[in-house]
Amino acid sequence: MNTVSHAVSAAITDGMRRARIALFIVFFAQGLGFGSLFARLPTIKARFDFSDSTLAIMTLALPLMAGAATLITGSIVQRMHSDKVLRMAIIANFAALLVIGFANTLPLLILAWIVMGVAFGMVDATMNMKAVSLQEKYKRSIVVAFYAVYSVAGIVASAAAAATAAAGWPLWIFFGIEFVVLVPALLLTGRSLVHARVGAAQQQKPEKGALKVKVPWVPVLGIGLVLTSAYFIESSASSWGSVYVHDTLAAPESVAALAYGGYSAAMLIGRLSADWLIRSFGAKRVIQVCAMIALVGMLAVVFAPVAWVALAGFALAGGGLCVIAPLAFAAAGTLDQSGVAVARANTFTYVGFLLGAALIGPIADLSSMRIAYVISVVLALIIVMMAGRLSKRLEQSDSEQATTERANTAN
Repeated sequence: MNTVSHAVSAAITDGMRRARIALFIVFFAQGLGFGSLFARLPTIKARFDFSDSTLAIMTLALPLMAGAATLITGSIVQRMHSDKVLRMAIIANFAALLVIGFANTLPLLILAWIVMGVAFGMVDATMNMKAVSLQEKYKRSIVVAFYAVYSVAGIVASAAAAATAAAGWPLWIFFGIEFVVLVPALLLTGRSLVHARVGAAQQQKPEKGALKVKVPWVPVLGIGLVLTSAYFIESSASSWGSVYVHDTLAAPESVAALAYGGYSAAMLIGRLSADWLIRSFGAKRVIQVCAMIALVGMLAVVFAPVAWVALAGFALAGGGLCVIAPLAFAAAGTLDQSGVAVARANTFTYVGFLLGAALIGPIADLSSMRIAYVISVVLALIIVMMAGRLSKRLEQSDSEQATTERANTAN
């Protein structure tokens, strides 16, 4: 994985550039689709007269299905090239979203919901595989920029959902516009994904009943712990941040609503500059500094005496965590060339997301919201402690690859 500068520079081909553009479109589409669905959940709730409990089950079911799908994607890409899996899954994702917009019966909604959950997980796994694989070809950090695009897509989805809801547009028109705009773009650029193919030289059809690649779980679990921690903190900020600022710090709702907004804005700003920082200062420094910033941010949230301190803390946490997930996937990519490790690591993002949304509330009921957020502080501390291991794995891989390239050049 190439997160620091190499002495041997990569020759950037037109195919690699096209693959990068294609992945930007994929990350944007994935973020827009997911963000649009969750932004319009109130419309779906009203259409089917769901209770809060039923809607909670539906919203939790989606990441559960996505997590299960991403776990098996590593096996699927050993039998079918990753670019084909990604292209089919993302089209299925938007087709399911369109059906959700049209659905007027519960069975049809549930069927489309299942398809979207599975397809979303498969896209999530394969797009991360390809981002990591393309970064290997570029021999410099490019992967964080994809996450910046994903963050932008979430903001666009929220704004578009608000505008179409205010205008009274039916749900199928909103989702239909996304389908009509994005699916042709995905089909047009999809062929370029072959230039970011994962382990292309090794993706030969395995013998019947056997998987060609065996990746040990132990190193994946360490990376998974970092991803679980990062996504727990993000989920706790998105699900409970405004509640904490409003209820615990007595801020008005107009102020409390800024908790996740500040977190997201800081994360986006950080991701826009992160690749440059990594190339300039190296992965080790960036990971360690960002992990410390996230820890300081969550400490500020827990000990905040007034609302503005908590808001600043959420913003610091977002800015600090901006590089953690992308570089954790990059570290997973050093474990094998098949993408299996990346797919396995991706499963832990859903574990963190679900735990963050599910645990903060009940723990707050038993104690207080301030005490519940101590969990996020502990997890931020874990990220700080694991940052050295992540950077060591990345830099070791860089060193080995650079040595190999020099030897090949000399020969």
